[in-house]
Amino acid sequence: MQTKSQLRATAIDIIADAGLFECKESLLHHADKNTTIGLKIRFLFILIASILVGLYIQYPFMEQKTFPFYMKISSVLLMICLLLWLLVVGKAILVPLFIAAIICIFLIKPCNYLERKGMHHAIAAIVCMLAAIVVIGAIIYFISEQLIDFKEDLPILEQHFNTALGNLQAYLQAHFHISSINLQQSVEKLRAKMLNSAPALVGSTVSTVSTVVEYTVLVPIYTFLFLLYRNLIVRFLIACFKETHSDSVAAILAKTKYVIRNYIFGLLIEMLIVAIMLFIGFMIVGAKYALLMSFLVALLNLIPYLGIFTAAILCLIITATSGNIVTIVGVMIVVSIVHLIDSNILLPKVVGSKVKINALVTIVGVIIGNQIWGIPGMFLAVPMMAFLKVFFDGVEDLKPWGILLGEDVSRPHKPRSLKIKIKKKIKAAKEKDQQ
Repeated sequence: MQTKSQLRATAIDIIADAGLFECKESLLHHADKNTTIGLKIRFLFILIASILVGLYIQYPFMEQKTFPFYMKISSVLLMICLLLWLLVVGKAILVPLFIAAIICIFLIKPCNYLERKGMHHAIAAIVCMLAAIVVIGAIIYFISEQLIDFKEDLPILEQHFNTALGNLQAYLQAHFHISSINLQQSVEKLRAKMLNSAPALVGSTVSTVSTVVEYTVLVPIYTFLFLLYRNLIVRFLIACFKETHSDSVAAILAKTKYVIRNYIFGLLIEMLIVAIMLFIGFMIVGAKYALLMSFLVALLNLIPYLGIFTAAILCLIITATSGNIVTIVGVMIVVSIVHLIDSNILLPKVVGSKVKINALVTIVGVIIGNQIWGIPGMFLAVPMMAFLKVFFDGVEDLKPWGILLGEDVSRPHKPRSLKIKIKKKIKAAKEKDQQ
């Protein structure tokens, strides 16, 4: 068996013989003008080098039936790195596919209903797609009307912002004895930074608009094709495994479809109830753009634990156009009350019964989804974790991971009351005295 230093030297020789160093330098020379491409190439180089080193280290154990623990850990880490890299690089292809797959799962039931009524499967898929497009289009139309009205009030918002900034300057001068010259210099530096970042913001906006247009075209096409070839896809997935595992694979697919469909349906019900409660509350406090804020809060509330804070900030900014402090406080109170009702009643009863994923994994999954795919990744994180939960529970060797994703069922949901504990202690003391 070779020593660690010999293994390290041999691994470096393998990488050098493969020409990876020259390949890296050549690629980075052409990628200097694009930092993102350079980072991806560096990551790819590290990944390939790690795989080669890992394969070489594993070579002495290839003939053994069992591998050392550190070999298993290294293999798992390498596969996770490769998977994450593929998700990052394939974002433009995978995101619309995943969105279309989730919409398809939700539309399978009405599509099956139309087919049972004698409608051709292609026509049934088209009808379901058109119905979904009409509903989503109607929502976008009403929200866009509110956005157009809000755009007209942007000068008022800027005026309120300048007034608040002036009040802040006066407060800092009066209480912290900061000179107006220093404050003015700080404000000018802030404005200069904002102006310098304007071209990047414009480029980001153009990229976002192009991505939205691309998704708008691709997602309906993918959804229709998924609906049309759903049985073919199921047969393909079952055929990928041995015939002895076909029943298990079919059960996992059926349970995945059931969990994700019911989860999405529960989210839509929760979103509708939250939007109605918010709209009524905003109308009571006299908030402007009640429909727009209700939709934004209900939509961002779909992002577990993190979306409500973003929604509250957006509502604060939108309500600031009124300049009425009473309305602003009223909007914050309405958002807080509705969030409490949603977290303690709606979420456990409507959505919590559909999928059992603990809060820690949910938050980590949402953050990872945001880092990999941005905003779409935050919305897709929980459905993906629901799929992983079903998959892990269905595979014997992966059940520990399913336990990690699920809720802690070791504790009873209703702990014993203090009264029962006291009675038991008194009873035990009496029995001890009698003895």
